[in-house]
Amino acid sequence: MTRSFRIAVLIASLVVLIAWQSACNYNNLAGYGTNGTVTGGTSSGATGLQERAFVSQQNPSSGAAGIQVVDAGKDLVALSSSTFAPFFVSLGGTLPEFMIPGANNTTLVFNAGDNGVSVVDNVKETLVGSEIQLPGPATSMVASTDGKFAYAAIPNLSEVVVIALTASPVTVTPISTPIPGANRLVLAHNNGKLLTFSNDANQVVVINTSDNSTTVLSGTGFDQPTFAVFSSDDSKAYILNCGPECHGTQASITVLDMGSLTPGQNIPVDAATVGTADSSNLYIAGTNGTTGQGSATVIPLSSLTPGKPVAIGNGFHNVISLFQNKVLIGAQTCTTGCLSIVDTGAGSALVDPAKGDVTAIAPITPRTVFYAAEGGEVRVYDPSTGIEKTINGAPVIDIVGQVTGVVYVGPKT
Repeated sequence: MTRSFRIAVLIASLVVLIAWQSACNYNNLAGYGTNGTVTGGTSSGATGLQERAFVSQQNPSSGAAGIQVVDAGKDLVALSSSTFAPFFVSLGGTLPEFMIPGANNTTLVFNAGDNGVSVVDNVKETLVGSEIQLPGPATSMVASTDGKFAYAAIPNLSEVVVIALTASPVTVTPISTPIPGANRLVLAHNNGKLLTFSNDANQVVVINTSDNSTTVLSGTGFDQPTFAVFSSDDSKAYILNCGPECHGTQASITVLDMGSLTPGQNIPVDAATVGTADSSNLYIAGTNGTTGQGSATVIPLSSLTPGKPVAIGNGFHNVISLFQNKVLIGAQTCTTGCLSIVDTGAGSALVDPAKGDVTAIAPITPRTVFYAAEGGEVRVYDPSTGIEKTINGAPVIDIVGQVTGVVYVGPKT
């Protein structure tokens, strides 16, 4: 064998070895990756994944603003099939702050950097049209189930604006009646009534969405109202009165008749700033303004007699979800843990060690885990144990930047 022939064989072997190593590396990236990444994708650049979650993130240093797609079946960040960089949905705006589910497989994102709203197509994983400009910073946003309208509260302008999503072009129109400090919105299931709440205002403003007329409810029956839960048929709204936590007197639930707009039964509770309901119970949470202790309470809809409060983490509670027979509650500005998992059957709660504010919770319904935007990270939890899924002590889903929200968008079909 000549020396030149031996060199040729060696080069050929190296080429095969490099090709084999590259294939192994590609397969690692395509299947599992490092730091929790996964690729999917089609020639069009979409991820091609079925079970997905959208994660909004801020990365001011790079100027990037958008959402990253996560494989919600494997808890892995999706990568672009062409570049192997994280798959990134550009929003057209800057500093996404919160997301809400929209109608017709869409997600609405409020961008705090330029006071804009982006509509994302969940199926195509792309921005729909252009960013919609609001007149100021929004603190709350809701969307009608028919996909025609969204509503945003803009407290510094004392406005609630109507976003006509199906108009061409999209229009943004303030409700004609100013609502000082309007900062929290709750929309009826049938889209007929929109309830508006303001900080330090002992009133509820009811907006009739058919003509955007307003009715102001105040006085007896309300004590710093801050949120509401509609009954399944929208005949009643259970108004959550914050009480001492919001410089009032007594936390309570006021039953509001939505036909006559008349406040009815008032039910004293330990604390109430956020709530939800199923077919049997109303679930509320808040922090006792006197003791500083967070609590969750279950109120049977049949009797409206509150159960014994369950101790949870403190702070201002504004995130709640029901999943796997548990009540998942998130808070901000807490000094204990901001994430609480309540077992209503046992009358107890698991309080996660303090990791920062909880700004969103997303149950991954085909599985037995939920995602939480907590302390600027997206974290994966088992609701039965309260244990976070980690890799070497770090969140299993590796997102660059400050996570602000998470929404489960499910399969594409």
